[in-house]
Amino acid sequence: MSHEPRTRAASPVPITPPDVEGARLRKRSMVWAGLFVPASLLAGILVLTRENTARCLTYGDACDGTPGLFYVAALAIAFAALVTVQSASRPEVRRAALWTQLGAEAVFLLFLLTAFS
Repeated sequence: MSHEPRTRAASPVPITPPDVEGARLRKRSMVWAGLFVPASLLAGILVLTRENTARCLTYGDACDGTPGLFYVAALAIAFAALVTVQSASRPEVRRAALWTQLGAEAVFLLFLLTAFS
């Protein structure tokens, strides 16, 4: 038996620091997605208080609005960006997806607020 200290082999996998920014971006994305639901409800209530909305719902007059395809497209983009933020491994992609998510949510709310105007 030898009394020489044994050396350890270098790990083939490099040791990387924990992804602090990734966790923060994922959390912010979920918070904004959670706040999107009450914001949509509030915007919907505000739209229902307008005179044009009441006229449209009661008499069928002045029902001009944004086509539903735009609403669906904004929601689809926001959802795809949310999934990308939660699953992407590169920080640049996560950051871009978070900003895309926020932008798509804002566009949806803008469409909702301008409905029946």
